[in-house]
Amino acid sequence: MTFWAFILALAYLPLPFGFLAWFALARPLAIVVKLDSKSAFKAAYFYSFMANLFQLYWVAVVTPPGMIAAIFIMSLYPAVILLMFKKLYDRKKLIGMSALPFLWVGMEYFRSLTEFAFPWTDLSYSQGYYLTLIQIVSYIGCYGLSFILIVLNLLAWQTISSGNVLEKRVKCGSIFLAILAAVYAFGWAEFPPMVVEGDMRVAVLQGNVDLSTKWKAETRDYNFVLYDSLAMAAAEDSVDLIIWPETAAPCYPRLEKIYGRRLGQTAYNSRAYNLIGGLDVVYYGRDSKTYNSAFQFLPSGQLDNVYHKMKLVPFSEHSPYQDQFPLLSRRFLEKYVRAIRTHDVQWWSDFYPGDSMVIFETEKANYAVLICYESAFPGFVRDAILDGAEFLVNITNDTWFGRSPGPYQHMRFAVFRAIENRVWLARCANSGISALIDPYGREIERAGLYVQSVISGNIKPLSEKSTFTRIGPIVGQVSFYILILAIIYLLGWGLLRRILKH
Repeated sequence: MTFWAFILALAYLPLPFGFLAWFALARPLAIVVKLDSKSAFKAAYFYSFMANLFQLYWVAVVTPPGMIAAIFIMSLYPAVILLMFKKLYDRKKLIGMSALPFLWVGMEYFRSLTEFAFPWTDLSYSQGYYLTLIQIVSYIGCYGLSFILIVLNLLAWQTISSGNVLEKRVKCGSIFLAILAAVYAFGWAEFPPMVVEGDMRVAVLQGNVDLSTKWKAETRDYNFVLYDSLAMAAAEDSVDLIIWPETAAPCYPRLEKIYGRRLGQTAYNSRAYNLIGGLDVVYYGRDSKTYNSAFQFLPSGQLDNVYHKMKLVPFSEHSPYQDQFPLLSRRFLEKYVRAIRTHDVQWWSDFYPGDSMVIFETEKANYAVLICYESAFPGFVRDAILDGAEFLVNITNDTWFGRSPGPYQHMRFAVFRAIENRVWLARCANSGISALIDPYGREIERAGLYVQSVISGNIKPLSEKSTFTRIGPIVGQVSFYILILAIIYLLGWGLLRRILKH
């Protein structure tokens, strides 16, 4: 199982190894169906745990406790699904194999719904470097692509299974190749040879500020001086919108008036709208809530609007449901678990999620901001388009992840969201990867890791909604309902068996 877990993890690397996900589950499926239920769950959990460990080890750079919590929890999802598949397969092989794509995709959809949401390892993202293949997500979304990948794994299993007659193995292998050919043919037909640009000019500022420099009191002003100079460089290109990275301004612009005025002055001098990542705090009587935020300043220098990040990274940016379960909040743990401070354990932050999407308005087009890994949620991004966003902005700070696969994996989410909604997306990262992405996932302008850069280009506001934008993540939703029915069926069947035994 360890070998196949490693094979699956390789598919997510910033290398053209995505094809490994076409069959990385085939052998584990063959193993699971031959075991008893208890052993099958253990084997499935071990497989999932090792795959997640190989894929997400770099999260420990940010928060070791968060990495451990995430992997232990996330590994339960595929393990439960594979156990359900085994039980249905035992009842009837065809039912089990027909149900698995729905069960798996239903699990991926469920994994995006709560404050524990962490859809980083959805199977579809393994295909992020195959632009032709993933054009189909503009119709069926990333959940639809995950569905196809599970079908491919089932076909690969049946193709290599020595228990099948040669005719069946050839038939399954032929269907495997036919599906791939059809998906690629569709992508080839959809892909236009030329990029269609618009008349809105956008600039992305990649400051490449070291984390220690960014947050130290003695070097705090350096951030404002640096980004002011980058904004002035962008202004020479007559841009309409200048985008700063997540928390590029290490301050509370509405609370710390002196810094708010400095940011406004930069916007005024640049003669452009400035979208700036920073922090915000809102007081509720004696209590307060801190938010990871994005602020738009008008060309006049006035603060226009503020967005509070809604999708927070569990066990990194916050403790899920911290008001309902305060025992896991950082504030509580630092108060009672002295080892956290004594040994300088990197624990999670205590941000609160925002409660509504904000559509920022400019003279030429309106846009929505996705802060950090909000770009991993297809339904959430689609809702922003339906609310009136005509292009997307993704601001992030992936400096925490170093030169690990993390920044590369994170970048692919933006590519998927652009293709799903056939919309331009401007991605601004403190240390990279920053890019201007067209509606077909092409990176028109790009700044790599750990370089200081200003990139700019013309984008075209959305003119027509894609099929996915119109119908939504239907494959994920239908699969989720089927998953619920399968759970009810298996629980009911198990209960009935116990009653009949007595």
